[in-house]
Amino acid sequence: MAILVALALTTGPAPLTWSYNTGNYAWAVAVSDDGQYVIAGSDDAHVYFFDAHLAEGNPLWSYPTTGYVRHVAIAKDGSRAAASDANGRVFIFRPFVPSSFVWTFKTSYPIQALAMSEDGRYLAAGDRSGAIYFIETTLTDLPVPQHTIPGGVLALSVSGSGMVSATAGSGGLYFFSKTSSQFSYNWTFGVGTSFPELAMTKEAGHIVAGTNNGSVYYMDGSGQLMDRQTVKGAVSALSISETKDRVLVGSASGNVTLYCMRDRLEKLESLEASGAVTSAVMSENAERISVAQLDGGISMFNQSLAVHMWTFNAGGIVHTLSTSHNGQVTAAASDTGDIYLFDEGGSLGVTKTMSGGILMVIVISLVVASVIWARRQKSNESGSQERFLTHITCRNPKV
Repeated sequence: MAILVALALTTGPAPLTWSYNTGNYAWAVAVSDDGQYVIAGSDDAHVYFFDAHLAEGNPLWSYPTTGYVRHVAIAKDGSRAAASDANGRVFIFRPFVPSSFVWTFKTSYPIQALAMSEDGRYLAAGDRSGAIYFIETTLTDLPVPQHTIPGGVLALSVSGSGMVSATAGSGGLYFFSKTSSQFSYNWTFGVGTSFPELAMTKEAGHIVAGTNNGSVYYMDGSGQLMDRQTVKGAVSALSISETKDRVLVGSASGNVTLYCMRDRLEKLESLEASGAVTSAVMSENAERISVAQLDGGISMFNQSLAVHMWTFNAGGIVHTLSTSHNGQVTAAASDTGDIYLFDEGGSLGVTKTMSGGILMVIVISLVVASVIWARRQKSNESGSQERFLTHITCRNPKV
């Protein structure tokens, strides 16, 4: 435990692998699960596709759109990708074939939300009128609006079996399922309550939604409310680790909270950032957490929120963060027009080549910090260590 606290006192340099400037505001970015590929969109009316491991950061290809690109999505293996622009057009790509563009369709209103299933088979798009389009990416049949929810679509999530959750501008969370060729309405939750943030487990067993007044709702796939928690400020970011039963919540007040997701939401850790959280993502093993703030700061944490690894100044608002399955590759899109790529695997290689003198300084620093921590602990009540442990582990965690 002393080592954990000592590491939290140190901050290393950000492992920036490359950056690419699109020439206009960059709003959206998505990383494939293996950390190999990145898709990004910009207000320069282009979609960009990168190999994350090419140090020079030049895109493998770019595709011109008809308007600002505000949303992108990618399958876990990078085999399918999608983007939407402000003119209501949706684009579907097969990034690895020479003519990567597959097909496009246009809606009558701007697209406000886009979500793809992990395997890339299903894509859901929601527009300003509230129309929800459900697309099988392996087909080229032009989709028609399947359902319309009031006030426009705020957020979307789609499962591997084609179940879709969506939140409405006029309030409410709506759930739909796919049976055969039908896309059917199942249930509605919280009509009249606005949910700008939404996250769902891979097969829609659990759903988490956040409100502008700081409420976090946790429900099962049937729409049954399991728990409700409150954070400081409007909920501005949500991320789920299904493997480790974790939910990460960021707020506009700068609060970042980690919950254990079981029969209810059990608060594990919380910290106060220096500014409003604009995006926050968590790796599937919950060991890497990336948080972006309104002032352009991007911070990486290891071992939940206990260890602060590094901070990077993007120089502008970071609209979107995305991370690989293991959290070692993280990408950011900034209103400076830059796409940033951070590769923890690359930074580990640098660490191994450090001289013995530098390593000795680090070891000494850790020892001193450990002694300080031990003295503080000795002066606390005997139950303090037990309370700290409660904040870094779930009760009865999934094995």
